Amino acid sequence: MYVQKKKRFRLELEGLRAVAAILVAVYHIWFNRISGGVDVFFVVSGFLITTSILSVYAKQKKLNIIAYVVKLLKRLMPTAWFVAIITMVLSIFILPMTNRAATVQEFVASLLYFENWKLAFSSVDYLAENNSASPFQQFWALGIQFQFYLIWLVLFTLVIFIYHAFRARNIKKVAALIITLTVIASFSFSVYFTSVNQPFAYYHTFTRLWEFGIGGLLALVAANITVHKNVAFVFGWAGLLGLIACGIIFQVGNVFPGFAALWPVMCAVLIVLAGDSAKKGSAYAVLSFKPLVKFGGISYAFYLWHWPILVFYYALFDVEQVSVLAGLGILVLSAVLAYITINFIEKPIRTMDVKTMPAFITIASLMTIVLLGNFYWQHKEQERIAQVAAETERILQEKEEARKKAAIKEQRELEKKFKDWDISFNNPGAMVKFLDEPMYTSDETITPAVDVAKQDVSPVYPDKCITKINETNVVICEYGDTKNYEHVVAIIGGSHSAHWVPMLNKFGKKEKVKIVTYIKPRCRLQFNSPEDKGHCAPWFDDAIEQVIKDKPDLLFSVADIGKQQLPTIPEDFNKAWEYLDKHDIPLFLLRDNVWFGYNIVECVEENAGDPTKCKKPRNEAIAEPSPMSLQTNIPDNITYMDVTDYYCDDEYCYPVVGNMITHFDSNHFTSTFSETFAPIIGPEIKAVLEKISK
Repeated sequence: MYVQKKKRFRLELEGLRAVAAILVAVYHIWFNRISGGVDVFFVVSGFLITTSILSVYAKQKKLNIIAYVVKLLKRLMPTAWFVAIITMVLSIFILPMTNRAATVQEFVASLLYFENWKLAFSSVDYLAENNSASPFQQFWALGIQFQFYLIWLVLFTLVIFIYHAFRARNIKKVAALIITLTVIASFSFSVYFTSVNQPFAYYHTFTRLWEFGIGGLLALVAANITVHKNVAFVFGWAGLLGLIACGIIFQVGNVFPGFAALWPVMCAVLIVLAGDSAKKGSAYAVLSFKPLVKFGGISYAFYLWHWPILVFYYALFDVEQVSVLAGLGILVLSAVLAYITINFIEKPIRTMDVKTMPAFITIASLMTIVLLGNFYWQHKEQERIAQVAAETERILQEKEEARKKAAIKEQRELEKKFKDWDISFNNPGAMVKFLDEPMYTSDETITPAVDVAKQDVSPVYPDKCITKINETNVVICEYGDTKNYEHVVAIIGGSHSAHWVPMLNKFGKKEKVKIVTYIKPRCRLQFNSPEDKGHCAPWFDDAIEQVIKDKPDLLFSVADIGKQQLPTIPEDFNKAWEYLDKHDIPLFLLRDNVWFGYNIVECVEENAGDPTKCKKPRNEAIAEPSPMSLQTNIPDNITYMDVTDYYCDDEYCYPVVGNMITHFDSNHFTSTFSETFAPIIGPEIKAVLEKISK
């Protein structure tokens, strides 16, 4: 029979939660790193919920599932929903309109406690890396915590069943056995999955379950362990100092959970085991310091508030780093809001009678429905605006036809070229260079529209014609003329090859050329690529052998690396070119495009009256002279082309060219802009193909 011992309020646990919350915020604000403090929350949560369940069972001799769930909702929902709703409302006014759809999705995920899964799936989406930070990102930990509490309900239901079915003498021993098995399974899975897909593993519930389980085991054995005060003194300080140093020692966001998460977990274990055995001068004396204990009581709300405040600060002040004074202001504001939330929102609701709880849930649900309804209305309004824009475009096209009739002979030939390639005079994109017009005019008919430009990506992404970041299989797709083709052009490389697929697709359909794609993010036409954690090399080896086997008429790719503005071309590029030359594969290489260093769509939205404010000096955006111009011993199988001058003049590189947004993020062309290069690059490719055919 299990008898609950008299409970002692663990002051050091409240202090520990306070330290963990402060570390999370400090590392986020000033160091742009992750501290490992969340792992401490998980251990403490496992300790407290296990203690609570055993206490309830000792008194009631049963586990009331309904009461457990109601208590859980009263503890977690008021603060979380209040922070989420206020954050959503502020996001409407502070964050860019282009992020609104993603913000609503994460708002819903946060309310329903599956934000960790939302982030897990987006963590392996290459394009998602270019999104601005979500104001709801901190809810991932709350989602895992909520899911853990439900798992623990199932686990202890099993414990009680086994306890009665086998007439065990001690329920704590049954619980220890089940939790130990859970910890072993979860930790083993965490180590394995972190090694194969760390970004996904970071947010996965079952890679973190062992951390809660360690806290649960502590709750079962801590009361029976007596630690000598001298040992407790060492344990306490080792745990506290180790926790503070965790974010410095580890790049937590890139290596956790797995083995590395043992560090903060063991730090928490040492502090719990030390308890209050050591007094004066001990870590317990620090953690039980009354103001720190008080702060521990609002640490949950403080954790939820600090992140959206930080995100809003970046959006409002357009800075890359937070000053010391501003950071202190964020900490103070987060603490004030946390105090208000806990004392005027959570506590009144937590003490609410169970009978009135459904009314509260109904009101909160109605508020959420109204908020989501408002966003649906805004979505429909945006559709209406898009329809008006489409009608305006139709009228402009009619004006274009009238303009063609009055053109001189040379102008007619140019118009014929525009028409053959389906390029608009009002939105010529890269073709603006052939017109007597500046890169950007005051015309308001910018395309794609700002609110959809972020989704104007190469078709290889929606078509899933691209190898995922953590995979090495070769994905092959076909575009252009796939039935009556006369030539085959293959394209190989990473995302900077991918954004040329719209151009090649347009060219292929017009000139009877089939386009075959071999694309993987971050991987280039080079052997031994240092990027993508070793996933590029095996993919490239297989892809290049498949290219040689298929023997396309021409292989298209990018010739250099624009990101670092390297003055020369890496040697591994040369090796790949020479290898293809030996196998008689002709190459058509383009110079890599400009990297702006900031999101073009958001910048254009913020400077709607004058998008030229988003331009970047050419000498800062691209290396001069071009690396290819300095290259010696270029194989005979290479044709090279530099199209930089089609979106950069002598002084600047432009975000809007020919009334067309050039990039959907900081360094990838929009699909619409890419297509306007078809009449520029296409004839050069055609000339190479004709030469090869002779």
